[in-house]
Amino acid sequence: MSNKRIPKFIVFEGMDCAGKSSILKLIEEKLKKSAKADNYVFTREPGSKNSKEAEQIRQIILNKENNLSTTVDALLFMASRRINLETTVWPALKENKTVFSDRYWHSSFVYQGILGDLGYKVVRKLNEIITSNTKPDLIIFFDLMPEKVVERLKRLRKEADRMERMNEEYYQTLYSAYRSVINYDKHKFVIIDSNCTLEELFEKTWKILVERKIVDDE
Repeated sequence: MSNKRIPKFIVFEGMDCAGKSSILKLIEEKLKKSAKADNYVFTREPGSKNSKEAEQIRQIILNKENNLSTTVDALLFMASRRINLETTVWPALKENKTVFSDRYWHSSFVYQGILGDLGYKVVRKLNEIITSNTKPDLIIFFDLMPEKVVERLKRLRKEADRMERMNEEYYQTLYSAYRSVINYDKHKFVIIDSNCTLEELFEKTWKILVERKIVDDE
């Protein structure tokens, strides 16, 4: 029997201030201290920690002074995503490592597909092509109601970037779009209630990762 680890591609999704990025950082810090630290790779979108080109694309996307069309947005995200796959995700999976990503193509399905004017099916098909249909093994959705998102945004940020300068009505629409996308891939999603403390949210997330044998119960 082979002792090789099964590659796993784990994606954290959720709206702004739902806690996914903070939790992912805590998980990274915890795993870096473990004996199996080298088995895990962490990345985020848009951009790539291993590519200056992807990071340059990230700056264009997030610049609040830019007013980009949905089509341009989609193309930029896909270009950045492809670079991140080539420089970070695929090499790690090839080495039988587990990859954690802060966002992936489901964000594009929501923002450029359902909320934008391109349509879900078009954006999904384009992403399947551009990513060579690299599908995540598990998507954890950090579920926070729109009114709570706006409340946290107002408390934490004086000036939001281009992706966050929206009101509660926008987040209601965004939330509905995410729920629609989740319904397309129900079997891949695990939903976590994010209306809790960061410590509680971490415990919930860690428990799921242990149950799925993605991490050891340390």
